[in-house]
Amino acid sequence: MKNPNLGKASDRALKKLPANFRSRWLRTLNVTDAPAHTDSPHCGSIGHVLPFQESCRLAQKFGFDAINADRRFLREHGPSQAIKLMTQHHLKPGAFAFSAAFNACYSNSDFEQSLALFEQDLSLCRDAGFTCCVGYVQPSSNTLDYYDHFALLRRRLKRIKPLLEAYAVRLGLEFIGPTTMRRERRFDFIHTLDGIRALIAAANSQHCVGIKLDALHWYTSGAGLLDLERLSSEEVVYVEVNDGLDGDYDRFTLPEFQRELPGATGMIDLTGMLKTLDALGFDGPIVVEPWNEPLRKMSPPDAIEKVKIALDRCLEKANIVLPV
Repeated sequence: MKNPNLGKASDRALKKLPANFRSRWLRTLNVTDAPAHTDSPHCGSIGHVLPFQESCRLAQKFGFDAINADRRFLREHGPSQAIKLMTQHHLKPGAFAFSAAFNACYSNSDFEQSLALFEQDLSLCRDAGFTCCVGYVQPSSNTLDYYDHFALLRRRLKRIKPLLEAYAVRLGLEFIGPTTMRRERRFDFIHTLDGIRALIAAANSQHCVGIKLDALHWYTSGAGLLDLERLSSEEVVYVEVNDGLDGDYDRFTLPEFQRELPGATGMIDLTGMLKTLDALGFDGPIVVEPWNEPLRKMSPPDAIEKVKIALDRCLEKANIVLPV
């Protein structure tokens, strides 16, 4: 059930933050995220998962503006403790993971049963000030052709919509662009910007569902800057930056789970991408997601420092003003 005091405590706490933390672009540390419908940590971002207290401490130390939610911490300690930590470390709320069993690999029974946990996450995270939830759409299937797959996710998205509305949370759905991922299964599915927009529109969910935009997925899907220019500012709710591998690769042969830090190779036009999103008026979290083995082998502080330097450099090249 929706909390009648939804977000009031977090709003009061966030008003105490210094003015120089109020930037449209929230440089967000993600060492707490988890993929859809699992309690297992998601090591994809920078290869490290840390307790929420340590995440907040390191986020402040290296100058991040925001932190992603740790759903396990919220379940164990409650929203007030999360707010206290974020306020103590001068951090804004970033996003939290979409915990519904949304994708076609889950049965209808799995999906329905997962909604109770999803609503619990909505309540806890929203009370802690998190208004953005992020998930993804599988780009292929062995059992469903495109039309049946689309119809299934449309129904599920319509089922989820009232929960998002009740808690005033916006869901960002990610399309998976690499051709290498789509070859793994029999039937192709959504893997482009327009595809994810069509699904959202078909469920009449534009007001509460938008796009989680990953730079590698944008590039490998064959899209360009013109595709971004046609978006509205409200459509993009969360941005992930990275770069393609150096070597004998093109946009159709790049792997999904091997990437470089943003700006490392220049294969992806991150400057053009970020400038375009800034001109649209993007307002939300930006996260580094490189799936990078050398980064995974570093100590967490060293990895976080390297990520922050790369992120700031990309934003500065795009002439995006950063907080002092």
